[in-house]
Amino acid sequence: MNKLWKFTKIFLVFYLFVFFAIIITFTIANHKLKYDIPFISSVELYDQNNYKFLTLSNNKKQSFVSLDKISPLIIDAFISIEDKRFYHHQGLDLVRIGGALFRNIEEGSISEGASTITQQYVRTIYLNNERKLKRKIHEALIAINMEKKYTKDEILEGYLNSIYFDHGVYGVEDASIYYFNKSASDVSLAEAACIAAIPKGPTYYSPIRNPEANKKRRDLIIDELYEDGKITAEARDQAKNEELKITGNNPNNNDVNAPYFQDIVMRELRKYPFVNEYAYKGLKVYTTLDSNLNQIITDSITRRMPSSDIEVAIYAMNPKTGEVLSVVGGRDYTKSTFNRAVDSVRQPGSTIKPFLYLAALEYGFTPASTFTSEETTFYYDNTSYSPHNFGKIYANQPISMVYALATSDNIYAVKTHLFLGCDTLVSTLKRFGFQGDIPAIPSLALGTHEFSLKQMTEGYAILANEGVKVEPTFIKKITTMDGKVLYEAKPKKETIANKSDVYLLNDSMRSMFDNRMTYNIRPTGAVIASMLTHTYAAKSGSTDTDNWIIGYNPDIVVGIWSGYDDNRPVTTNADLRFAKYMWADIVEDYLRNKNTSWYKTPDDVIDVYLNPMSGFFPTETEYAKPLTFKKSNVPWYVDMIYPHIFNVSGSG
Repeated sequence: MNKLWKFTKIFLVFYLFVFFAIIITFTIANHKLKYDIPFISSVELYDQNNYKFLTLSNNKKQSFVSLDKISPLIIDAFISIEDKRFYHHQGLDLVRIGGALFRNIEEGSISEGASTITQQYVRTIYLNNERKLKRKIHEALIAINMEKKYTKDEILEGYLNSIYFDHGVYGVEDASIYYFNKSASDVSLAEAACIAAIPKGPTYYSPIRNPEANKKRRDLIIDELYEDGKITAEARDQAKNEELKITGNNPNNNDVNAPYFQDIVMRELRKYPFVNEYAYKGLKVYTTLDSNLNQIITDSITRRMPSSDIEVAIYAMNPKTGEVLSVVGGRDYTKSTFNRAVDSVRQPGSTIKPFLYLAALEYGFTPASTFTSEETTFYYDNTSYSPHNFGKIYANQPISMVYALATSDNIYAVKTHLFLGCDTLVSTLKRFGFQGDIPAIPSLALGTHEFSLKQMTEGYAILANEGVKVEPTFIKKITTMDGKVLYEAKPKKETIANKSDVYLLNDSMRSMFDNRMTYNIRPTGAVIASMLTHTYAAKSGSTDTDNWIIGYNPDIVVGIWSGYDDNRPVTTNADLRFAKYMWADIVEDYLRNKNTSWYKTPDDVIDVYLNPMSGFFPTETEYAKPLTFKKSNVPWYVDMIYPHIFNVSGSG
């Protein structure tokens, strides 16, 4: 044992000799080192109500505050416990190193370190915590170099803004907010000591995980402050007896700060060249995020998501302004940051059909125009194509466009598509902003070409805005910290489709929720119809692997996709239906207590009560509802019976 202790002492002395020899040798070349304090870029994100929902410092989700906004109590606490001679050494505290070495020799183990605040800062931003001689040498050299280039206050400011405080919290500002719900400038002495106690071992000294350990170290820090003459005996005793109230509210927690949305905002910021010029001074970015809607969506995901590993994506917009209100790219950002709403493309199924039927209306169809729904094989370019309805259920009689929309009849859709010519739907989609090489094939009418939820929802937003496209926006305004406006959004507007044609389509798409239109099959929105208290136009769609629903009224458009990341078939009822329930939750909760109205009927449009399945006059026992027509294009049988109503005859 004596031999081992003798060897340990010799080793420690040798270690110290080698350490100082290396320091002296390399100090000569120290001026050649290129290490600098990282360039600090600070960005604050605000929602529609000017509530700050996220602060980013160098793309890290944390707040950065200047030294003059940090309480002197915090500063003194850190210096007293971590580096009493901070303002007197040049990066290395040789006095402390010698004392630590002596005590380690006395105790027979390496139990005490002597790292300065500068060394700890260097380790945080450049190195790691491995216990190797090479790392210690690098740490010492960089610390000496940094002390030559920067003032003590600059180093201390960087250090206090970079330390880890457990629970995903970095920097004293966010630590103060997380633990005490107050800024770092407003903490008490006991709170300052509590914060300063954590970095030695964030998990062990967290006042949430281990309050006893934090209290013990907190009292040690308070005693050190008293010994250093920083506080009075009265303040010491009062701080030790203070009962701390821990809140545990992370201002940058991914559960509350719309992580998928803020990722998009940061991506959008890169488009503005002035950002790099002003970021180091700090930027305020006023976004289109509706935090209330985002919370509604989050709550619905928690309530409705099945126990399977199926994924979901949501995209919501204000169709009048083009403002993107919320984007959720998956069920759990902490498990997957991939944004399925924006960066994933999937087959939209029948949600593509409204664009087909708008094109048909533009070419003279009416909501009452009919095709026979029956099992059909189509021949196109010397090939055959045999689509099927859901469950192979067919009306086996002529059905109207309104009924085809309500029940998502595939035969009607393909007949319309081929009647117009496959290029017509392609050109319509291009007009609505869909990108890429879209194939002019029969199955395009059934949504076999892949699009993103973003593309689909933005296309529907044009329908929701009566044919007028408003450029989608995520950022409303960018200013400097003192309010100088650097950018303000002025979305471009463009008329994409005739208002009256869009009105006919929007009115027809309401039938998805009309349970009275159940003839051979229920409308596709029947399962959620009883949950809706407002009027909506909507369309659902499904493939073997994907489920969609996109719907709107004049105030909001919400699109939802669900499916498995590995393209497995969706088979269980829970997995097939939850997106529709979520959609109903979201639109209804968002519009609760809001005055909403449906679209004003254009002057050239009229309602006629007809059987919505056949598009013809009903018998006494048949269900009838008003179908909409342009006055210049009503069915011949309507014009024949009510010729005095219309100025111009037409057919459909």
